[in-house]
Amino acid sequence: MKVLLVQVKRIGDLILTTPVIKALRAAKPHCHITVIADSSAASLLPALGADQTWTFERAGLLANLFRPSINPWIKSDLPFSEFAYCLDFTGTDRSALVSVLAGGSKRVTYERFRKKFLRPQIYQQFVDSSVRLRHTADHHTDLLRPLGIEVENVPMELHLPELVHAEVRAKLENHEIEGAYAVIHAGTARLEKYWEAARWAHVIEFLRSQYGLTTILTGSVDPAEQQHLADIKAALKVPCVDLSGETDLIELATLISGARFFGGVDTAAMHLADAFHVSSVALFGPTNPFQWRPRSLRSAVVRADTAEPFTPDQKGGPMTDIAVTDVLKAIERVLD
Repeated sequence: MKVLLVQVKRIGDLILTTPVIKALRAAKPHCHITVIADSSAASLLPALGADQTWTFERAGLLANLFRPSINPWIKSDLPFSEFAYCLDFTGTDRSALVSVLAGGSKRVTYERFRKKFLRPQIYQQFVDSSVRLRHTADHHTDLLRPLGIEVENVPMELHLPELVHAEVRAKLENHEIEGAYAVIHAGTARLEKYWEAARWAHVIEFLRSQYGLTTILTGSVDPAEQQHLADIKAALKVPCVDLSGETDLIELATLISGARFFGGVDTAAMHLADAFHVSSVALFGPTNPFQWRPRSLRSAVVRADTAEPFTPDQKGGPMTDIAVTDVLKAIERVLD
């Protein structure tokens, strides 16, 4: 049986779709799984555990979907491959078009997309699953119901190539990092998720003084994120290593997988730490951890103006409302 998974949302959504692959493997061991994902996650695709992967480049105009130079899968064997099932997790016009091109016998998406243009003509089955009332990973595995698979709380799973491990070890050696280290990923695409630089500096100094950990800063080359990292380094009284902009996504995953501790905000890097069961503390402000929180037993969530147990209707506060003392207590809980 051939199954196509269409997940062309953000990187975090793709990572939270790995439980679908894991559940499929367990229930249908001989299933051939193809994943088409956003091009921003290209380097991570070999770690998904799929049989075949393709990247999807949004590239502006809808017509660009049909340009092989932009989306090479158009000239591959993907179009009209007669998949037994095509599961569309995204629900956009572009993902709907990909689903049509795939030519699956049964095209499946969520009930909430039914009223969109031509959706009843494109999809054969609609799955009723609340994006608000479910953790995102469980919301994704709900789309397996038409295949007779009903699962809950399936962990994420990524498979890192040994070659990448070697490359990351070389980076660490170049920066004279030996032994245990911490990773702090303070940036994100949304500025309202930023925590104050001086507070991150306090956390990094605490990790050094209490646990002897050298901290590695990771992040993108985005100017706002680079400025945030510069502010953190300026506030520090202890050394750290800045690898921001020096790792692709699969190298970042490998770096995080080997860390003693991960600290960050609600972003894809947080999900990577969760996938590898790294001791971690995740900071949430305006976004709701009910749908996005790490679920490993070695993780803790600190949210502005709310506390566990988290519920779907809780309103968060600004990141400035997260106290340093609360974060340090959370670090002690996951590390001690």
